[in-house]
Amino acid sequence: MEMTTLDWLLGQGGVDLLDDGLAFTVHPSWIVPGEDRLSYTTLIRLVECCREHHWIKDVLPKAEGIIVDSTIKSIAGEFTRSILVGSAALMKYEIADVRSKGYSLRFQVYIRDSFEVVARFCLVSIFIDDSQHQAVFPPPDVLEYLVKACKKTLRR
Repeated sequence: MEMTTLDWLLGQGGVDLLDDGLAFTVHPSWIVPGEDRLSYTTLIRLVECCREHHWIKDVLPKAEGIIVDSTIKSIAGEFTRSILVGSAALMKYEIADVRSKGYSLRFQVYIRDSFEVVARFCLVSIFIDDSQHQAVFPPPDVLEYLVKACKKTLRR
């Protein structure tokens, strides 16, 4: 299985980073042979690349050199319309909920011209200690950023 990373995706061309997501044109190489649309697994890989963009842009700078990691606790998705090869799309993210040791990111995928929502996802992430493989509190500046960006009350 080929690993999909943000660097790999950007190397494909036709992908631009936005402040709150990605703009892309569906590349023929992303399509399963014999089909004309993105598979759900490819779309989930694109969500992961968007999450990686968020992590690099929003989380790591707030950690200020402190090692911080997270893992996905759950993922939910809804597909409302096929995304055809050659489609110009936007994937936007927002912080939907914050807890003391984790948070939720909500993603929406739009067709660029019509802004029609064609897919929605929610990822719940928890901060972890890699050596202990257990949930931990994030660095204070990371938590503060998440709470401000979410504009919700912190829940324990």
